[in-house]
Amino acid sequence: MAAMNELATARCTILSPLALAAQGDAPEWIMVMPAGPQLKAVDGRSWRISDPAAVIETSLAAGLDLPIDWEHAQDHKAPQGERADAAGWIDQLEVREGAVWARVSWTDAGRQSVESRGYRYISPAFMHSKSGEVARIIGAGLVNRPAFATLPALAQQAPTHEDHMDQDLLDALGLPTATTKADAITAIAKLRGDLQTATAAMQNPPLEKFVPRADYDQVMTRATAAEQKLAERDAADLEAKVNTLVEGAVRAGKIAPASKDHYVALARKDFASVENLLKVTAPVVTPGGGPDPSGDPAKGKALTDEEKALCATLGISEEAYAKTEV
Repeated sequence: MAAMNELATARCTILSPLALAAQGDAPEWIMVMPAGPQLKAVDGRSWRISDPAAVIETSLAAGLDLPIDWEHAQDHKAPQGERADAAGWIDQLEVREGAVWARVSWTDAGRQSVESRGYRYISPAFMHSKSGEVARIIGAGLVNRPAFATLPALAQQAPTHEDHMDQDLLDALGLPTATTKADAITAIAKLRGDLQTATAAMQNPPLEKFVPRADYDQVMTRATAAEQKLAERDAADLEAKVNTLVEGAVRAGKIAPASKDHYVALARKDFASVENLLKVTAPVVTPGGGPDPSGDPAKGKALTDEEKALCATLGISEEAYAKTEV
């Protein structure tokens, strides 16, 4: 059976007139769908009814009686807000030799229309797929213009009725032009469901993903303060190590007192390089601060390989470094 959102509506007229009962009363049972499988109307339209029993089951699935009106007022007048009174109600359907018959409970007005021969033909309204397969019967209408030439079938000469969706609405929903009303309703329902889900998520955010802003700011403030204190402690530790290293080198005669500040600055920049240099540097002054008696202060002292490497690491010239050794 075709999906409901792929169905269109058709209205058809059975060629044979409604047969009155023996007493001239409106009939209790009427044929509403001829035997198939092929159904063809004079105006060229055609349908198929491959499984009448399945059509009946689908037609009555909602548990509601199916209306019979005049001239398909349910389709033409009701959508315009006009009255579309019932001439009768179909409360039972059954298959007879491949045709679908309906038991009708007539209203007074409907019974009078039939018994007075004011209306002589029945025109079922049914849903069908795009391929023309009859899906379900949705009612019928009393009419006077039959359209089938050979079958006791259904085809009032009127264009197939389909719901045409508003294009602006389809554009807003991001749906194609061919979308049916049922598809549009489904899309709107999905959007509403998504909105409700999103709203609930905003009102009840997962605790593992979100924290209150105040708590977040407090944690960040504490983290920043801790990082600052750690940096201050590291700087103090480095300063103490630098002073210990340079003071020890001065006492050992490896650095002239006048060069102390220069070595302090170098050690702050690259402590490991200065430390390694001083480990291999020979005394250049008398321990305690005096000049080395064996040295000649009037002559320039060549830099060692370690001192040259230190100059390259610290980005200073060898001449500038040599002046600190005087």
